[in-house]
Amino acid sequence: MFCKIQLILLITLFSYMTSAQPVIGFWEIKEVKVGDKLMTPVARWTRINKDGTYQSGNGWHQNSEGTWQFNAEASTFFPSETNGIKEPFGAFHVSVNGKNMIWQRMEGGMNVKVTLAPINKLPKSTADQIVGLWDLTDALQEKQSIKAQFDPENKYYIFIRWDRVYVKRTSKGEQETGYWYINAHQPEVTFINENEKETHQRWRISVNNSELTLYGISESNKNTKLLFQRVNEFPE
Repeated sequence: MFCKIQLILLITLFSYMTSAQPVIGFWEIKEVKVGDKLMTPVARWTRINKDGTYQSGNGWHQNSEGTWQFNAEASTFFPSETNGIKEPFGAFHVSVNGKNMIWQRMEGGMNVKVTLAPINKLPKSTADQIVGLWDLTDALQEKQSIKAQFDPENKYYIFIRWDRVYVKRTSKGEQETGYWYINAHQPEVTFINENEKETHQRWRISVNNSELTLYGISESNKNTKLLFQRVNEFPE
């Protein structure tokens, strides 16, 4: 009798997991469309496990976990975050387009469409890429180099730490510290100086493994462009 019950439970579990197979896997969210607007987060991913749990995050940072339910008959997926806010909009309708998975539902009267693609490793976000030590190589204003005036003694560098603290040596050789945060939907960073008299500065980012470019987009740095190279020792 006990073995029979176990067998029934295993068959039921197998049947459920087979029907839920379209959603199980490791996915990157490639596009989020809310109405006619694109609202795609940077490097957003979710790992949907066979045991009914999931983890999600941005880049190398996991920021949520929970459980999920899949209704095979209705083809709907419902995630429930363990320590988050109760889901107010209900389940997503799930469809498959080639290798991609599509989630759709109504949120506040607007159609939301999420496109997910299978991945094998965590995507790297802008926040992950800019962490490190960067030495200034050039400074431009209105496309003209102002490096000779901006940093005549080649002192300027910025150390962007993983703990959201930055340390900057100015062109005068003075050290400044503060905090940085990244825009979740755009490659933009804001530096908040610990000195309350200094204004916050926002920059648009272009970055790869060896080079970082900051484009000023706040009033205090507009039309300024700073170019850096990655280094592994603090400049003298």
